[in-house]
Amino acid sequence: MAEEIIDVHCGWGPTPAAPTWNQTETVQSTLAERGITMACLSSLLARRYDPIGGNETVADTLANPGSPVKLRGWLVVQPAQHEESSAQMRRHLYSENFVGAALYPNPATGEPVALEYSRELLILIRRYSKALLIETPTAEAMWHAVEIAGFMQGVKIVASGMGGEEWRAAIDFAVKPSNLFLDIAGSLAPEKIRYAIQAMSGARKLLFSSTAPGCDPAANLAMMDEAGLSSDEREKILFANAHRVFGWGTGSVDRPADVTLSAMGG
Repeated sequence: MAEEIIDVHCGWGPTPAAPTWNQTETVQSTLAERGITMACLSSLLARRYDPIGGNETVADTLANPGSPVKLRGWLVVQPAQHEESSAQMRRHLYSENFVGAALYPNPATGEPVALEYSRELLILIRRYSKALLIETPTAEAMWHAVEIAGFMQGVKIVASGMGGEEWRAAIDFAVKPSNLFLDIAGSLAPEKIRYAIQAMSGARKLLFSSTAPGCDPAANLAMMDEAGLSSDEREKILFANAHRVFGWGTGSVDRPADVTLSAMGG
């Protein structure tokens, strides 16, 4: 039986390096070639400046799936656009096509997601009993994610990016909260996976993510291979922990419509 690989944080939208990453066939075939069986999409447009338009595009994509890769979505929300984000959560977060809400650093300043200015939106997110993704490209961003995890007890939070090049400090910050999970995106350093497993006494809080098209999923899979993981650690990271985070249990998931994605250009 083929290995299940759930990519918990994947982009949707064209980039200069991947101009057709808004075409289902392109995304499907590319992810399938890398062995991905399921991907959670987040609109690149919504992250930058148009949450409403970007989220609606992802919703349309999830409603018209292809195969063989199963697709779900992250709903990008913005504290500065509280009313619009609230309306979109009411519209989409009751759908099983969306795994949860996602918060990103300020696209203009790079300022990390912080509890002090996102508190009201976080209170609304908590009502939906779904996961929350926070992009954490630095150790400082991870520190804030830890503070948010304390505020959001009962909500499973995915910190994406593992602090980038500052992964050691970021992992140290993230050890304690039981509801905070780290994906392995960010720096392509196999030693960070081993460090995280040691610091957290196991792989139970680690998830696979590529952040494609910014990074080829094959690169993060190769990083896992180089980390020398046991079969149990590998299984947890590739799919078992994602089942826990998203409340899918341990058996196979009744996932929403499939979507087809094709080549990233490699």
